[in-house]
Amino acid sequence: MKLNKVLVSAAALSGIAAAGTAANADTVSVKAGETVSELAQKFNTTVEAIQKANNLKNVNFITVGEQLNIPTNDNTQQQVQQPQANAAQVQQEQAAQQAVIAQQQAAQRQAQLAAQQKAAQAQAALQAQQAAQAAAAQKQAEEQAAQQAAAQKAQQEAAAAQAAKEQQEKAEQAAQAQAAAQKQAEEQAAAKKAQEEAQQQAAAAQAAKEQQEKAAQQAQQAAAQKQAEEQAAAKKAQEAKEAAAAQAAANAKAAQQRAAQQAQAQQQQQKQQVAQQNTQQQAANNNQQSNNNNNNNNSNSSEAAAKAWIVARESGGNYNARNGQYVGAYQLSASYLHGDYSQANQDRVANQYVASRYGNWVNAQKHWEQFGWY
Repeated sequence: MKLNKVLVSAAALSGIAAAGTAANADTVSVKAGETVSELAQKFNTTVEAIQKANNLKNVNFITVGEQLNIPTNDNTQQQVQQPQANAAQVQQEQAAQQAVIAQQQAAQRQAQLAAQQKAAQAQAALQAQQAAQAAAAQKQAEEQAAQQAAAQKAQQEAAAAQAAKEQQEKAEQAAQAQAAAQKQAEEQAAAKKAQEEAQQQAAAAQAAKEQQEKAAQQAQQAAAQKQAEEQAAAKKAQEAKEAAAAQAAANAKAAQQRAAQQAQAQQQQQKQQVAQQNTQQQAANNNQQSNNNNNNNNSNSSEAAAKAWIVARESGGNYNARNGQYVGAYQLSASYLHGDYSQANQDRVANQYVASRYGNWVNAQKHWEQFGWY
């Protein structure tokens, strides 16, 4: 560390004498190595005048760059006498300066030690402050972490509650949708059932109407036939009766053959065509009737005879016979045959009709004998 202070030797050793009083002053900046005595000599003044003008406590201690007022006198000429110093005085002054410098260096080293100690204390204080700040920061971080954990837990709980609420709402919506779908299905089933009942009623009404029409026509035919029979002679009546018996036997035989063919055709037809529920039931009844016929030859013979008897009365066994809306050997309504007037279809539909209405051909014959139609 460089010295900031420059020690100046006492001007009294030079025996400088001053005269007059300064009226003006110049300001100078002290340079390195300058002393008060040198400045006094340079500006033609005295050390005392400079000391008084600047209130210097020690004229031997001035600093580099220090601003000093140098008094001057414009009215009078100052006579400054400076005796020459001998070699001993110069050496004495130098010795004094070296002693002062040694003291100043010692003071400087002591100041350096004090400054180092102060810096160490400041460093220790800084480290303690940093440690305290670090502890405070750690505590703050822990508090922030705890706050974040609490906030995260609250968010998770809120999310769980929201998810549970949404799941409950979805379950309620699903239950409502299921209830609505069930109600709609029930309404559709009820509507379908009502529609089917209406269709069945309409079909029954149509069938009743057709039966009535057929009954009226058959009644007319029966009346005409009865009138013809009454006008015929007894002999012709007997012959007709015998011929009818013979014809009935022939028709019964032909009916048996047709029944066998019809059974085979019915099996093939049932495999190819899916009928409505009522038709399927009727087919089942026919199959059951057919099975019963197979199990009981006597019953089968009666059924075939009754069937042949009705065919003989209705059309004389002619599958091409027509009487208005009634078609074929069994004189069935054309609506029953659905446009298929083949022998197999006529046999199948006739069997279904008799099975559903009378149960068997024997009962159908009894009905015909009583009312003149079946």
